[in-house]
Amino acid sequence: MAQEHVIDADRIHHAWDASLEPTLRIEPGDVVHFDIKMAGHGQVENGWPYERAAFDFDTLYNLLGPIHVEGATPGDSLEVEIVDLRPGAWGWCAVLPELGLLPEDFPAPYLRHFDLAQSDTTELAPGVQIPIEPFLGTMGTLPDDLEHATPFPPHKGGGNVDTRHLKRGTTLLLPVFRDGALFSCGDPHAAQGDGEVCVAAIETDMHATLRIGLRRQAISTPRFVVPGPLTPRTDAGGYYGTMGIHADLMQGAKEAVRGMIELLGQEHGLAREDAYVLCSLAGDLRILEIVDAGVWNVGFTLPRSVFGEDS
Repeated sequence: MAQEHVIDADRIHHAWDASLEPTLRIEPGDVVHFDIKMAGHGQVENGWPYERAAFDFDTLYNLLGPIHVEGATPGDSLEVEIVDLRPGAWGWCAVLPELGLLPEDFPAPYLRHFDLAQSDTTELAPGVQIPIEPFLGTMGTLPDDLEHATPFPPHKGGGNVDTRHLKRGTTLLLPVFRDGALFSCGDPHAAQGDGEVCVAAIETDMHATLRIGLRRQAISTPRFVVPGPLTPRTDAGGYYGTMGIHADLMQGAKEAVRGMIELLGQEHGLAREDAYVLCSLAGDLRILEIVDAGVWNVGFTLPRSVFGEDS
């Protein structure tokens, strides 16, 4: 019979580390409750200016685990059902020098704080409301080719995938590379678009409940199953779109986001920094076309509903 567990919230780790002893041992099908500290916990506080923050990338992410799943062996798949996600009372987002998609356009740091306790949206600027759609940015199994590695970038076992599709109700499948699977998670987000272009989402604390199962099935890459539409709260209002047409996909992505920042300034009077943050928190990078004679079309879309009914 499946059991419920509460993982020790104080046994934090900041890297993928094969030398770590499991924090918890469970049977397949058990439910685990997590209280996860935000990225930057203790390094930034609500209302602090950027100059007071002390971001340390060696300890920025606070991961819980590893969890040893009894009977998991290499070649299996871990099945992670996201049962519940409850964000904390506040969160932050930042533009950090030399990071993100457009570091050359935004060399100066910029830090924003968000109230997450008042409703199911949070305000970026007057008249601009971002839907709160929580997920965990990092979920993964320990690969067999890593002994010690930073929590980012992602790896073949998942890790820092920063995929907003992994919301409540979604099932994530991860390949297993070591006995017990050795699953860890963290990096909770209250909102993010596909691309996370300014380098951050709304980083926040999170209470998460996951049901962790096991499949005797080999998979070559992480997968997920979403039970319904991704953005039902914003789809009805339509969206803006910009294109980045270039022979290099990264340059196309840059041009598409620059075009959206320009649009947001022209149509809604947003400052460039706020427009960039809004792109990261509510907009989506997507490949519109990749087969046309070596010139690709990268799109960027933003739901008009963030501006309200009169957009």
